[in-house]
Amino acid sequence: MVRVGLIGCGGMGTHVARECHHLDSAEVVALFDPDAEAVERAAEAIAGEEGGGLARAGSVSELIGGDLDGVIVATPNDLHPEITIEAARAGKHIFCEKPMALSVRDCDRMIEAADNAGVKLMVGQVLRLIGPFWKTCQIVGSGELGSPRAMAVTRIGSVGGFAHGWRASKRQCGGILYEVHVHELDFMRQIMGEARSVFAKTGNFSGAPIDYEDTAFVQLEYENGGVGFLYGGIGSSIGAYDVTIQCERGALMSGGFGGQIRYAAGDAEPTVIDPASIEKEEPYREEVRSWVDAITQGTPMIFDGHDGRAAIALAEAAYLSAETGEPVDIPR
Repeated sequence: MVRVGLIGCGGMGTHVARECHHLDSAEVVALFDPDAEAVERAAEAIAGEEGGGLARAGSVSELIGGDLDGVIVATPNDLHPEITIEAARAGKHIFCEKPMALSVRDCDRMIEAADNAGVKLMVGQVLRLIGPFWKTCQIVGSGELGSPRAMAVTRIGSVGGFAHGWRASKRQCGGILYEVHVHELDFMRQIMGEARSVFAKTGNFSGAPIDYEDTAFVQLEYENGGVGFLYGGIGSSIGAYDVTIQCERGALMSGGFGGQIRYAAGDAEPTVIDPASIEKEEPYREEVRSWVDAITQGTPMIFDGHDGRAAIALAEAAYLSAETGEPVDIPR
């Protein structure tokens, strides 16, 4: 059994830890969060009435120093690097929630620490495992539509839960491209491959009570000659999620999390897939299972620290472009 500790007992950390605890090959044995009530809620959600049997650590260092094989890091984003590095140096495997960090430099430090310690480092870029996105990757990857040449993604909504707590702070969350759209940047990379350059514009146009942008337009040029466009934000009173992928021999359109997928090659009648018909493992359980299997069996992880770093490189370049008004090349 892989013995796991959870650092950060918010909603996402609790959900990932619960899925981990229910695997046959892993168990969550310890928790830490500075909010004692959050710890108790998480313990009950993860282990039910047995939650009382989970250890409550008094600090991050106390948890990392315990009898554990790995940790789930689900803290505010700015804390990911130092906690990950401390865990790696203690010989613990790490599942780090997205975004991996708020700079490429910190991503490199995290990867180096994990490599030096010989531990697994996974970053939770789960979007590509969620039904419609997973199916989209399968369809495009099959080659039926030819190579992808252009991709546009729109994900907008209201400020909602971003109006309070650490997600309202740029210092802690990094901004919407880190906290939200690192998912879309990763998904687009999965479809289109590596990016060559980024050009972006951002702004806060709604007066949302956050100290960073509520809207971002990001244009990408890919090494395969293709182009991409991301319209993201949390400043719209009307929500939308749309994906369009133009390939050499056809096209695919999707409504995102709950929308239909429609695709066709040439002039053929479009194939329509209802998201309810997509059968696959629960995505959060799938990602954490991949991490645990990598620890116990040495199998490749679905995504790792290098995937997490690649998404951060795109976000970091987009912010630099928005600041300078110029396109920014992506270093390889």
